[in-house]
Amino acid sequence: MATPSSLSPVTPTYYDVLRVERGASADGIRRAYRKLAQTYHPDKMPGNANAARAMAAINAAYEVLADSERRAEHDRWIDRVQSPAPRRPARAEPADDWAFLHPATGWPWYLLFATILFALGTVAAALYLTAFPLRM
Repeated sequence: MATPSSLSPVTPTYYDVLRVERGASADGIRRAYRKLAQTYHPDKMPGNANAARAMAAINAAYEVLADSERRAEHDRWIDRVQSPAPRRPARAEPADDWAFLHPATGWPWYLLFATILFALGTVAAALYLTAFPLRM
């Protein structure tokens, strides 16, 4: 029996379907396929609706693992899924307070200053219109 893979249980590999190790030989894969085909063949399990689905999964796994190119592609897919996602490097700590507060270091500061300027402009316009009302 194959050991459980480190992939999520929702994504079994073809090795899991055939219950063989990843480094199994072509003869070992063929033997596992024949054993499972005899066990799960729909003719051997009349009335079982899952037998056809199980046999389809077994056939698909054998087709991929029997072909050396497709097997290598499947192995690359497993490696890609199992490898951790690349992490972005952490940002360096600012050297001093000015390096942290400098407006050119990030967009949040520009947003803050734009909001303050808009609020001051609104207050100034309200004060001006209160001091000098429109005459018509």
